[in-house]
This record gives sequence, C-alpha cells and structure tokens, in this order.
Amino acid sequence: MQMEDTSELKNEGNKHFSAGEYEDAITCYTKALNISSTADVTKSVLYKNRAACYLKLEDYQKAVLDATNALDLSPQDAKSLFRRCQALEKLGKVEEAYKDARMLLHVEPKNTAIQPILRRLSAALQEKAKQHTSTESKVSQMFNLAFAGPSGDIEKQCQAVNNIIVLAREEAGAEKVFREGGIPKLIKVLEAKDNSLVLAAIRALACLAGNSRQRAQAILELLGLPRLCHSVSVENSELLTAGAHLVQTLITAISQIEEYRRTEEKHEERIKREGRQGIRPLPPFKMEADIEKEVDGIMMAVIKMVNSPKVSGCGRDCAIELIIKNVTTKDGLDWAKKFLATDGIIRLLEVAGTVKELSTHLKTTENTHMHCSVALSKIYEDMMGDKDRDKFRDQCREYISDQFGDPQLDSKVEAIVAISALLQGPYEVGNSMLGTQGVLEIMLAMANSDSGLHQRVAVEALVHSASKKDKCSGIIKQAVPILKQLYHSTTDNIKVRALVGLCKLGSFGGTDASAKSMAEGSTMTLAKACRKFLANPTKDVDLRKWACEGLAYLTLDADVKEELVEDTDALHSLIDLAKMADKSILYPAGTVFVNVTNSYDKQEMLPEMVDLAKFAKQHVPEEHPKDKEEFLQKRIEKLLKVGLVNALVALSKTDSHSSRELIARVFLAIVSEEQHRGLVVQQGGAKALIPLASEGNEVGKTKAAQALAKIAITMNPEVAFPGQRMLEVVRPMILLLHIEKDAIMNYEALMALTNIASLNESVRKRILKEKGMAHIEHYMFEDHEELKVAATECMCNMVLSEEVVALHRGENDRVKLLVLYMGEENFKLMRAASGALAILSADKEICDKITKVGPWVEILGGLASNENVELRHRAAHILRNMMEAGEEIGKLIIESQLLEVLMVLSRFTEPAVATVKECAEMTLTKAVEYGLIQANTMVNGEP
Repeated sequence: MQMEDTSELKNEGNKHFSAGEYEDAITCYTKALNISSTADVTKSVLYKNRAACYLKLEDYQKAVLDATNALDLSPQDAKSLFRRCQALEKLGKVEEAYKDARMLLHVEPKNTAIQPILRRLSAALQEKAKQHTSTESKVSQMFNLAFAGPSGDIEKQCQAVNNIIVLAREEAGAEKVFREGGIPKLIKVLEAKDNSLVLAAIRALACLAGNSRQRAQAILELLGLPRLCHSVSVENSELLTAGAHLVQTLITAISQIEEYRRTEEKHEERIKREGRQGIRPLPPFKMEADIEKEVDGIMMAVIKMVNSPKVSGCGRDCAIELIIKNVTTKDGLDWAKKFLATDGIIRLLEVAGTVKELSTHLKTTENTHMHCSVALSKIYEDMMGDKDRDKFRDQCREYISDQFGDPQLDSKVEAIVAISALLQGPYEVGNSMLGTQGVLEIMLAMANSDSGLHQRVAVEALVHSASKKDKCSGIIKQAVPILKQLYHSTTDNIKVRALVGLCKLGSFGGTDASAKSMAEGSTMTLAKACRKFLANPTKDVDLRKWACEGLAYLTLDADVKEELVEDTDALHSLIDLAKMADKSILYPAGTVFVNVTNSYDKQEMLPEMVDLAKFAKQHVPEEHPKDKEEFLQKRIEKLLKVGLVNALVALSKTDSHSSRELIARVFLAIVSEEQHRGLVVQQGGAKALIPLASEGNEVGKTKAAQALAKIAITMNPEVAFPGQRMLEVVRPMILLLHIEKDAIMNYEALMALTNIASLNESVRKRILKEKGMAHIEHYMFEDHEELKVAATECMCNMVLSEEVVALHRGENDRVKLLVLYMGEENFKLMRAASGALAILSADKEICDKITKVGPWVEILGGLASNENVELRHRAAHILRNMMEAGEEIGKLIIESQLLEVLMVLSRFTEPAVATVKECAEMTLTKAVEYGLIQANTMVNGEP
C-alpha cells in the first residue's frame, strides 16, 4: 500500500509541476520521500524532481542539495547533474558547475543542452583565473604599502587602503584580502593618528563585511564591541558616519536580514503575479540562537551609547539612527519587544529631555530630540498588543514620575521636554503623560513664570500638545490665554513658539472654507507674523524654522496661500530654509509646499451625499474659491520662478518616508501641467524622482512613479532619463501597473513604457526582467478600451525584442489576439495590433499561426482596403512577410480573396501610397517565383 502511495504522490507532484504549482509539487515529493519503504531508485527521482521545483522557485541552495541527494543514490543521472549544474551557476559557483557540466558531457556526449552552458562556464573560468592572477599581485602590492606601519608614507598608505576598498567590493577580492589576513591588519591601522588613514580602514572593513557573515563575524570578534562603539562616539563627522555604517553592515551581514528581504520581495512579486491563493505565507524572519546572541550584543552596546556621556552629539544621533533602522518588525530585526526588556526607553527619554542650558554631561545636536521622537514612535508603533503598549506607557510614566519626584526644578523642566518629544512621536503616550497629576499645572506655571527658559519649554509642550484637535480640547481652554499672552513677549524665541501654537489652533478648520475656528482675520494676522519672522534674514534659523512650522498649519487656508506666493521675500527665505541640512525643517517645509500646491488628498463629495447631508442639517465642507484650478496654476508658476524644484531636489535626500511622500506629492502637482516638465528635468527633478519612487512609503512611491510616468509620456526619454537612469525608471512604471492602482495610473504607466521601450533592447530586457510582460498582457484583455489600446501599443514596441517574439511562438493565443484586434473598429487598437504583427510576421512560425486564426483573410483584406494609408501599409507588409515565409502560406494567400486585394494595391499610382504599392508588388513577385501565379500576368510591374 505504501508503494502505491509513493507512486501516487509522485504522479500527483508531476501534475502540479506541469501546472506550474511548484510548492504543491514540493509537498507531494516530500511526503513521498518521508515514506520509509520508498526504494532508492524512486528516491533519486523524487529528489531530482524536487530540485526542478526549487530551480523554478529560484531557491538554488535547496536545488543543489536535492540534486546532490539524487546523485548520491544515482551517481550518473543526467538530469540531476544538469539541474545541479544550473543551480550552481546561478549561485556563482562556477568551478563546481563546470565540473558537473563536464561530467554530464561524459555521461551523455550527445546532450546538446549542456553545450552552451559549458562554453559559458569555460569562458567564466578563464576570466576568473585571469582576475585571480591579477588580484594576487594587486593584493600583495597593496598590503606592502597599506601596512607599512608608522614609518610608511601616509599618503601612499591611504591610497593603498582605498585600493583595498575597491578590491573588496568584488567577492573574489574580498575573500583574497580576508585569507591573506587583511582584517587584523586593517584593525591595527585604526590605531594610526592620521584621520584619513583611519577613515579608509573603517570603510575597508565595512566593504569586507558586506554580504559575508563569516567575514563580519571575524571583524566583530577581532575588533570587539568597545572599539566598535568607539568608532561611532568620536567628534569627527566623517569617522563617525563611517563607523555607523560599519556597525550597520555588521548587523546586516551577521543577521542576513537582506537575504530574507530579497526572498520576501520575490514572494510578494509571485503573489502579485499569480494571486495569493495556493501560495503559502513566508515564515517570519528568524535567526539561529548563536547568531541572535551576537546581534543582540551589538544592539545592547548601541543602546548603552544613547545616554553615554562619552559619546559626541553626532555620535548619539548615529546610535539612535541605528536603533530606528533595526528596531521594527517590517524594516528591521523585530527588536521592539526586546527593547522593552532593556532600559532603552528610559535612556531615550533621558536624552529627549536634555536641555542644553541645564545639562553639560550629555552632548546633543539640533536633530537629537527629533531622532528620539522618531525612535520612540517606531518602537511604540511596532508593539503588537495592548500588553506591550501598556508596558511602554508604564516605563514612560516611571521616568516622568521620577523626574517630578526630584525636588530640583531642573528635573521637572527636563520631564516636560521629554513629554514634548513623546507628543512629537507616539502622541497617544505623550497625551497620557499630560494627564499625570501635576504635569499640566507645572507646565502652565512655567509658562506664566519670568524665566525665559521655562516659558520656552512650556510653550513648546503646549504647541506639541495641540497637534490633534479631538484629543486636546481640555488643554486648549487653558492654553489659549497663555499662548496669546506669550505671543506679546519681547523675546523672539518665546513669541515665535506661541505664534505656532496659535497657528495650530487656527488651522483646525483645515481646507474647509466654511469652518473658521478663530475670529475673522485672525488667521491672516498670524500668517503675516509668520512671514515676517520667515523673511527676516537677521533672525536665526531656529526662529525661521518655527515660523515655517506655523505656515505649515495656516497654509491650509487659500487666502494664506495667495498672500504667501505674493510675498517674494518670504518665498525666497522658505526655499533657502528648505535647502538646509536641518532635518527638523524638512517636514514643515514640505507641508507648506504641499498645501500651496493643493497636492494633499481631497475627499470627493458626491452631489447626492451633499444634498443628503444638507437635508440632515449636517455640516458640509466647502471649497475656497481661491483653491480652484486657475488660482492653483498661478501659485505653482510663482513657486517655480523662485526655485521650488531646486528646493525639492535638496529635500529629496532625506531618509524620512513621510517627508519623501510630501516631496513626491509636490513634484506630481508640478508635472501635472506638461509645460512644467522640461523645467523639472532641467533642474534635476527627474533624477530626484527615481529614488523617491523606489524607497519610502507606498503613497510616496506611487506619487513619484506617477510624476515619472507623466515626464516619460511627453518628453524624449533619452533627454529626461539619460544613460542608466532610463533603466531605473522601469520598476516604478511596473509598480503603477498593479491591478490595485487606479486606471489612470495604469494608463500613464503603459504610455510611459511604450515610449521608453521604443529606444533600445536594454530597456526592453529590463521590462522583461521586472516581469512587466505579464502586466502588459493583462491589460491587453481589459474591458476598458483606453487601457487595452495602451497595452497593445506597448506590446507593439516590446515585439522588437527577440525574447518577446519567442513568447509569441508555441502553444498560446498571443498571435490570435493581435489578429482579432486588427479587425476591431478602434483605429488606435487596429494600428497597434497591425504594427506588432508587421514585426512579428518576419518569423515563419508566427506567420503560420496567423493562418490558424479563423477570419484572418477577412481581417487582413479589410485592413488592406482601409482608407487610412498607414493601416494599408501595415497590412501589405504583413502579407509580404507571410508570402516570404514559404510557398505553403503563399498558396493560402493566393487562393483567397487577398490576391485580388494585392492586385488592387499594386495598381496605385499616388505618391502617398508608394510604400503600399511596393509591398504588394514584392508579394506578387514572390508568388510568381513560387509558381503560384503566371509570370506573363505581370507587365511593367503591373498585373
């Protein structure tokens, strides 16, 4: 019975494999292998079949393992050798793959499939041997110069270590440096007094650690955690940036998180391509216990750096950035829960509560508080359950209570600053801290005190607490009088913060022109005050930054937008401010640009719903007259004149996903008008949009991809996206083709791909590599006429690729669909389909497939008789190709009504149809050669 089960499972697995259901096939083969009585011969077949499945799924390591198991049982099995050879080549193990290819040739000398692989592997081996010889001598020379010691020439040493960096970027070079003892020697260089030499050594170690767990572990063991952390603690900005990169590289390489992310990406692509049904979920990321211990050790060391007095301000920022990058489940190492088990929250709050005027033991920068807010927000958002979130709140409350329990007033001031950080990060937690007994009372007392520092700290906390209208109504009642009082302060630092608080309160009506939360004219007065602070070059950056934040709230009002774009000084100042490296400026500046260009999401109000709301006496939002298209376009033109694109390009370098989204929104608003696209390209906007479309949140990537599509549709792609950039545009366009995107996005992406696919084979290959063909073909079947036409036009350019031509051969209906589309009434669809077939019909097999389509004669005859010359020419070209494909197909043409059509076409005398006549004459001449028609029927080129 078990033997029958084995056979049944194997046959079932084979059926799944034939249907492309590779995971189900693997399940069947695995079950059969687990039956103890399965014979070795059958096991060998099962292993090699499962190896074939893994090859299809691009899991090459498992394919090698199964093929090896099959060969252990059947040492000279040709299919097992072939499959292991293919998998080894994909893994870059050229020598092993070559051995298998030679063995297979010995087992099956007449096997033609292995010949091209053998030639390819032989060439790769020769190249590798050449590189190895070259690498050997290079490494030897570099080592002699780089590790000459204190007596060596520093400049030559630096150059040699920099050369090691270049060498280490290639796997072969990195391995050679590693085997020759390069890691301990580079670590020894870290003791040098010359910073440029130390910098080069740190960068070289990072290159060696990349993509290799073994080398990364060796570096960590030899360098040690204290020295590793020291590299991120120094004052020199170049050294600590390189040190932070080394730490991140070690974490990534040892954990192998990037490898998992690539697998995850392939899994998601497969789901998009085939649908979720039948595909098993990917197991969550999990490290082996010893690896996890190593990574946890690095993370614990980074956490200790957060509030270490020995760490520089920039070093502290780098440490917090490392936490931000690695703490979450989605983008990092799922460390949030472990973070709660440490004292990390307390450490972050201590730094977040640091006030420079009170603290001398912790160095910070202008970005440190924002980094703390982001880190706390990331950790809190990653908490999966209420229990963990409660634990997070308890730790925050413990810190705040301890600070308030201290008799020193300075401790209470630091607690209020920490609460401000929470309000800028996990607002919900910060708001609950405000509810702690005595906190709000102390804040209000500080705001009313004579101390400028206390007033500033209190007003900042009040401003941040007013971020969400529905959660701060109790605070607002007590805060408004104080904010108004502080707005009249003689100290600009206090006045501008109070101004922002009032701006927040004044913006609660949003874009609704009928909802005014402040007295008539108050919003405009506040906006004028913000512009005054913003436009004054004598004011420090901090004041202008706060003024920008105030405008970020007020520019939801269309009157404020109009006044802002008329204030040239304020606009220039805003643009200059946006170009600064201060990360805290990015979001408010981006928000101002989004508001002024109306690139925020707008809720569409159906007329029926408006009538219903009015009937029910519910409030109905109203659009401000100055938010209409005519006003909007004038505002955009004024912004472009003062350098908006340059500011957006500068802002786009941020890592913040929310800020990147804002920038993408503004770019899309600008390029929505064709006349602005050239300026965007000229000033580097197209170049900036490519990374915006590749990295960030889903909304931001989609908006950036849309902007790229609009540029690619109307501009010459060779001008807009020169060189390699043209290939980088492909993936964002494929993103827009996803079925969940809007039809307009699908359409614009297809139009953009049509344009760039016409340029060269490299672009077409990239579209194929990014699985674009499946999407294009999907839209060729769409009911939406415009999408169907756009997809067919794109296919017309894609068939210039031999790979795409090959897809139209064999058992499929691709050619049939194009033939039928030639018979449709839509001119654009007929033109695109006939254009594609004019190219494809150069292939004999495809010509044969055309004749298998029932109404092919009527369709081609109708097309050749069409009043449009372009369509007639394409039909004549297809018939010429079909005639040249062979006598058999030519006979079908001559025996049909198409002979009469060709004779008519060959009699044309008008110059406009000369190309049509030429094609018809060539077709008839070929028919004479075949003997299908008499030569004497042709006189002077006419029948």
